[in-house]
Order: sequence, then structure tokens, then C-alpha cells
Amino acid sequence: MIWLVFTPSHGMFVSMRNTFTATTLSAIILTALLASGCGEVLQSRSIEIGGLVIRNRTAGPLYDIKLKVEKTGTVVTCNFIPAGGDFSTEFPLRRYQGNSVWASWQQNGRAFATGDLYAEIPDVLDLNSPAAAVVAIQNNGTAIVRLEQ
Repeated sequence: MIWLVFTPSHGMFVSMRNTFTATTLSAIILTALLASGCGEVLQSRSIEIGGLVIRNRTAGPLYDIKLKVEKTGTVVTCNFIPAGGDFSTEFPLRRYQGNSVWASWQQNGRAFATGDLYAEIPDVLDLNSPAAAVVAIQNNGTAIVRLEQ
């Protein structure tokens, strides 16, 4: 058995066999905790997705809207969304994978496209209820994506 005694004057743990600094012992304890079941807090959260909403948050209509999930090859298209309007669809529940999506659309004779967009699972969502992926197209030719219930 090894007895560890903290000596405040030296800031060290002293044992009959070894001498550890407090930092070294903390690193050993942290490593043990992360390797054990206590590390589950670090795992990512998971939720099911059962729908998609494209929101037009601009002052004018959108045409030829296209969303694509590059990793899966999934494509969703919509020909027209009026100013302030929504397009929505439902699909069988599937586990959210966190894959990126990109969007393109036409407005006022101009073509717009985003780079990769990602959505994180907000803390306010109930992980036991399905969510919808929401892509909101903004006035400035940009889009954001989020998960909502």
C-alpha cells in the first residue's frame, strides 16, 4: 500500500515509494477519469431529424433553391418560395450526423450560393423528440442552418 501525504510547504505529495508533484498526480487522475466511464460527458449528443424547412427571410421571392448534403449526395430542390415564406417537407426519422449542407438559389436575377453550413444541437432541444433541419436564407445573400422542434 502506498500512503500519499500532501505537504503544503513543499506543494508535493510524498509517498514512502515515490514523490509526485501535485500537477503530475492531477494529470494521472484526469487520465484515469477520461479513460473510465466518467468520460461520457465528452461524447456528442444525438437527436433524430424528421423534416426540413427552408425559410425565405428576404424581402423578395427566391427561385431554384437547392440544398445538398455532399457526404450523402442527398439533394432537395424547390422552384419558388415567396418573400417571408417557407418550404417544408417531412421524411422518415434518421439520426442527425452533423454533415454539412450547402445551399444555392436565385433572387432578383442573381445567383447565390453558400459554402458548407453546419448545425449544432442546441441545449434547449429535447433529445427524445425529433427535430427539423431549418435553413434560413437571409437578405444579404447568406444562409444559416439550425435544428428546431
